[in-house]
Amino acid sequence: MEKIEDLVQTAKEAALIGGVVLKENFRKVRDENIEEKAEKDFVSYVDKTSEQRIRDFLSRKFPEHRIVGEEEGGDADGEFVWFIDPLDGTKNYIAGFPIFGVSVGLIHRGEPLVGAVYLPAFDTLYWAGKGMGAYKDGKPIRVSQTSEVRFSVVAYGFPSRARRELDTYWLIFKEVFDRVAAMRRPGAAAVDLCFVADGIFEGLLEFELHPWDISAGIVILKEAGGDYRVMENGLKRDIIASNGRIQHFLEETVRKYI
Repeated sequence: MEKIEDLVQTAKEAALIGGVVLKENFRKVRDENIEEKAEKDFVSYVDKTSEQRIRDFLSRKFPEHRIVGEEEGGDADGEFVWFIDPLDGTKNYIAGFPIFGVSVGLIHRGEPLVGAVYLPAFDTLYWAGKGMGAYKDGKPIRVSQTSEVRFSVVAYGFPSRARRELDTYWLIFKEVFDRVAAMRRPGAAAVDLCFVADGIFEGLLEFELHPWDISAGIVILKEAGGDYRVMENGLKRDIIASNGRIQHFLEETVRKYI
């Protein structure tokens, strides 16, 4: 097996490579450059270019590894599998809202091993490797120490074209909203997980995700001392994540409705 330090370095470099594309094109994407993959699900040349450059880099570094990306898909049946979200928060990006990022995560035999998430608008890089701790721009990060639900800030998210009845989400969010200090919806799952890892949020509820949305972020969160639970529903995944101190409250609330 490759040294984990080399795998972490590769993830960091790959995220930065994709981030260059996002930086160069931020606030330059016009309506004619946007495609609608499905209802309320958009993609642009930026997503595609970012993913292709990351794929090329990873393929050169580790030709025997599998690669799965949001735009081009891929085969996840392998010992080492890289999951790429070349532009996490596409709608934010198109709108000019600076909460978006590049997410590169590595899974080894089904276990999250390495992750890097780059936020180009802030030139901020989060990364972690199993057993190495979690870092933001080279400095160690830890989850919030807040343990009381009433003082907690919880991020949330669900797809604009939700498969479930939206009433299910309203019930969950209402119950959480009534108990916590505040709720926020930044709109980018990988970034949200990093914000929990960085102590900005105490918790996170995100629904109907894909592996590339969370593979990097959950490594960063875990290494920062956080906790999470992924519930699989076919090809989609729901994630309940936190600083560990309010995890029981979040899981208990979600279980009432899902």
